[in-house]
Amino acid sequence: MDTVLTDFYTVNLAPMVPQEDCLDLLIKGMAKAIAVQSGKESDKQVEKIVKWVKLMFSHFAPSPGKVGRRYMSIWPENFDYKSFKKVRITDGDRFVSWEPIFPMFSELAENHREPEGCCVGERMDIYRRVSQNHINELYKNVSVPAEQMIHVTSTGYCSPNPVEVMAGERQWSNVEVSNVYNKACNAAIPAIRSANSSLRSSYAGQYERPKRRIDIIHSEMFSLHIKLTDLNPVNVGMMGAISDSFIRYSLLKYDDAFRDDRRGLKYITSKDFIVPHSASIGGWKVSAPSFDFDVDLLKYYRVIGKNMHHLVDAIFADLGMPFGDAKDDLVFALQASSNLLINEIKKGLKLSEEQVIFSRNLLYENGYLSSAAIPFMCKKIIESHDIPVGQKVLCIGQAEGVTLSALLLEKV
Repeated sequence: MDTVLTDFYTVNLAPMVPQEDCLDLLIKGMAKAIAVQSGKESDKQVEKIVKWVKLMFSHFAPSPGKVGRRYMSIWPENFDYKSFKKVRITDGDRFVSWEPIFPMFSELAENHREPEGCCVGERMDIYRRVSQNHINELYKNVSVPAEQMIHVTSTGYCSPNPVEVMAGERQWSNVEVSNVYNKACNAAIPAIRSANSSLRSSYAGQYERPKRRIDIIHSEMFSLHIKLTDLNPVNVGMMGAISDSFIRYSLLKYDDAFRDDRRGLKYITSKDFIVPHSASIGGWKVSAPSFDFDVDLLKYYRVIGKNMHHLVDAIFADLGMPFGDAKDDLVFALQASSNLLINEIKKGLKLSEEQVIFSRNLLYENGYLSSAAIPFMCKKIIESHDIPVGQKVLCIGQAEGVTLSALLLEKV
């Protein structure tokens, strides 16, 4: 039985923020946090810190030419950034109080305390509230529930989760809600694989009620985990690229999608490849006061580029053909946090620039979307008039571990 991914919807409840403004704000916030943490309050001392932070961002954060804008779901509504740019960190060797921008750092902004931000419990309260608002908006015009909903996130853990709360408020009492937690950046692929297996198996036996629709919902809030006192290049690069994302989409039987004249992507197959002896290269863990991303980034990128051929060779071997015979006819959706990683994968698989354009465009238009990157690209591919029906699409993701994942789809 064939299945189809369709009905992709995204939601933003605040404007996208230009990258230049994001970087300026982060530089100013990080400089103040480091100054408060180190007890340096004189104008000259703080100016030295500002120069050092700017230098780090110029080296390790993506420029506005690489990332044009990002979505920060906790950005205040109607925030007057032009006025804020004129506010100093110190004045007359005394810290200046700011209007809080990120709720995790309200004490730092107003009272020059808690430079590391609020505790992880308070951050999860923010996640619950903000995610709930976005998921409610995603389902605002939906009256018929899916039989199953899969909630995907690596940035916020709470029980009941926002999808369960939404289902309860709508009295969708028979919905099965399951979670794909902490699968990190490539979580979309195991979530889609799980949905495909669940829908198909519901028709295989005689006891389970057949499922006509399974929804997958991503709620990623990486902005919650900003670390303003950490000048490590990896942290600076992540702070300069991460973007929040909220998206839902559905998996249907092919016959049901075809009958309703829906456009979508037919599921063909998927595959994982765990790189041997790679667990020490990087990890993403619950920590305090924010979640912690620890990775040897250059090694991580090189390992991905070096081993990617094992993944693609395996998935096409299952289909009875060499990857090289199919490569030139594929569109690629690469879930990548930077253009450096796109370049490594492009080099490792010997791809053309045209084949990775969706990946580069997504990074420029939205910043790094983590687990939602592949669904966002799928949405663009479905909507694109330049990609014909019948086109094969190879989605590739990776996560700490190092685990590489591939998902082969066909536009219908």
